[in-house]
Amino acid sequence: MKKIGLTGNIGTGKTTVAWMFEEHGAKLLNADAIAHETIAPQGAVWKQLFDRYGKKIMLHDGVINRKELARIIFSDDTERKFVESIIHPKVHDELTKRIADSKRNGTPLIIVEVPLLFETKWDKEMDSIIVVSCEIEQQIKRCQDKFGLSRDEVLLRIKAQRPISEKIARADYVIDNSGTKDETTVQVRRVYSSIMKGEFHPKR
Repeated sequence: MKKIGLTGNIGTGKTTVAWMFEEHGAKLLNADAIAHETIAPQGAVWKQLFDRYGKKIMLHDGVINRKELARIIFSDDTERKFVESIIHPKVHDELTKRIADSKRNGTPLIIVEVPLLFETKWDKEMDSIIVVSCEIEQQIKRCQDKFGLSRDEVLLRIKAQRPISEKIARADYVIDNSGTKDETTVQVRRVYSSIMKGEFHPKR
């Protein structure tokens, strides 16, 4: 089984590209989706977040208001590091378990979508790395449309991640998502075909 880490900065279209690989038959794991599971009400992470931030990050039903939590952590590096320190280990453990399950099931290709793949150093556990990129103004516009953020809020989130140029330099494959959906689809098909034919780029 090949484990391919897929990453890129916020707004580059990582999830769209991951879905395209899934349409070709790859197994998809999404670290963000697992992170959302870890903050379910009354769980261990939920309790730690409640102890630190109280009701100000809670909706009326006890569900964490992710938008408010994001506002806190992207405006204060100390708080961001605290939240990452309690969520990332849980996500890593669950990803490791699901990857092992996929291997036992004979899955030939798994795409592991992790926004902070390099920041967490999980790239070292992948067989190869795909980085999704696009123009900075496209990132900003996509984030504004998807999350309802101001330009300054988007830039704070981009600043919290490593520069996309650094990620591209460490990638084995780069998919430029600046163009049309069809143009991105062609790139995904080419990378998927290369991997499945055995023309595999080992991790640098």
